[in-house]
Amino acid sequence: MTIDYIPDPPAEGATEHFGLPWQGITLPKAILDRHGARILDPWAVPLDKGETPPDSTIYRAYVLLIPGQALASETSTEWISRNLGRGVQLSPSGVERARGRDYPEEPVWMPVGLEPDGEVQDVDLDAWRALRTLRRACREQAGGVPREEFVTRTSLDHLFVGSGVDGVGADLGGAPATSGHGVTDESGVFSHVGYGRTPVTLMSGPPRRRTVQELGGDRITVVTMDTGVVRGHPWFKPWSDPDAFLTVDPPGQAVIEALDLTQGGKPVARLMGYEDLGELPNPLVGTLNSHTGHGLMIAGLIAQLAPDSRVLMYKVMHADGIVPGEAVHAAIDRLLERMRSGFTVDVLCLAFGGFAETRQGTDAMQALFEKVNELRARGVIVVNAAGNYSTTRPFYLAAHSDTVVPGGPPLAPMIGVGAKNPDDTIAIFSNENAAVRWRAPGAMLVSTFPPYVQGAQNAALTNGRRTSLDSDSASPFRSWSGTSFAAPIVAGVIAARLSRTVHQVGLDRMQRARDVIQQMISEKVIRPETTPI
Repeated sequence: MTIDYIPDPPAEGATEHFGLPWQGITLPKAILDRHGARILDPWAVPLDKGETPPDSTIYRAYVLLIPGQALASETSTEWISRNLGRGVQLSPSGVERARGRDYPEEPVWMPVGLEPDGEVQDVDLDAWRALRTLRRACREQAGGVPREEFVTRTSLDHLFVGSGVDGVGADLGGAPATSGHGVTDESGVFSHVGYGRTPVTLMSGPPRRRTVQELGGDRITVVTMDTGVVRGHPWFKPWSDPDAFLTVDPPGQAVIEALDLTQGGKPVARLMGYEDLGELPNPLVGTLNSHTGHGLMIAGLIAQLAPDSRVLMYKVMHADGIVPGEAVHAAIDRLLERMRSGFTVDVLCLAFGGFAETRQGTDAMQALFEKVNELRARGVIVVNAAGNYSTTRPFYLAAHSDTVVPGGPPLAPMIGVGAKNPDDTIAIFSNENAAVRWRAPGAMLVSTFPPYVQGAQNAALTNGRRTSLDSDSASPFRSWSGTSFAAPIVAGVIAARLSRTVHQVGLDRMQRARDVIQQMISEKVIRPETTPI
């Protein structure tokens, strides 16, 4: 098995627009309600003459992202509130929070809630409708909009989703299928146990990890932003251990936990702590959340490939797979703060992404890309999962992976990774896109899983055990699929190769990052060292 690099991406053209229909994103209403979100339906929204129908996306229903530079101006803020639509205004508390900081020259998007202004009854709040009304006012009053250069860049507050194959999204789970033949097992294309979190028995222990003294230098640090860590897994020491493989950043996590995501006076789901607690969406039924254990699977894959490194995990993903953009920004800001103080980060692995309402992305997604580029400018290699929607539609941030950034400082590589089957064919669920130039194993991978989690159909109750007919036993290991797991395969190989250089003094981090990626392009190696027995 190899990691494949595609040297010549397909040219943009008519054949590039295929896959699931643009309205194909699906999420259970319970998850949308939990996060105060809606799915933008291209065929159900009003349009002005000449306006192009949007693509589907997931967004917070009552929130807009507005550059803080516009919110800092009272005149600009009042203008925005007047032009959001009849009966709608910006939340005064949200504006006040946004004004509690200083802003640079470049836009900094701040989430601000929408609420009724009290002058109209039965207001139907919707961020997409308010954004269209605001954009129309900007066009009609061009030249007379206070802080116009910032107001015109207001955006939806998109939500990202994790890329574990049996999770949220398009109901396409990669059941065994081959080109032209449909499925060979169950009818339809819904995911089932074949690609889900199947418990396995693993006889081997974790790979040997050299001491820092044996290594001859500081450990390579891989940062993941995912569902959090767990206690008591037999492969991992407590994260409080000074030389633990899997670590956390409590002060940084506290910043993420403190994010205020209240909408319309109604709180939505918050990210609490840094642990993946395995909460059940319905304890009476016992169905497991779609992304419980997602982060630990990723950590285990990196451990198998690069045991001499360390993984620092920030919890930005809910157990249902939803990733708030604010949490990602906060985690990256924390990393940048720590790096300015001397902390080193070598690889960032992101196993989630999202769709924009336009093929060109949005200003807010561009802002996240630019923030990631600040890490790249410090020598951090960024690895992105391509997504599991079987579409060529741009999935961000992976869709930015091959973007050339003119001017500015040199940047470390940023790559998008699709998934392969064990026989080297492309996994049926894997997205494809011109920016996704890498493919790695991503189907039926075995890795670490929270040991306290029962099977996906189990429920443990205080008055006894209640299960469905197909209950599974608990296991600290699972077999799971998705581009979420192809990405850490690549990140692990990168970390293993970087570990070979830690004893060398005075290396240029940027050149080292580029050299490692070039070596992988040339050699197509999945494991850093493999010796038959």
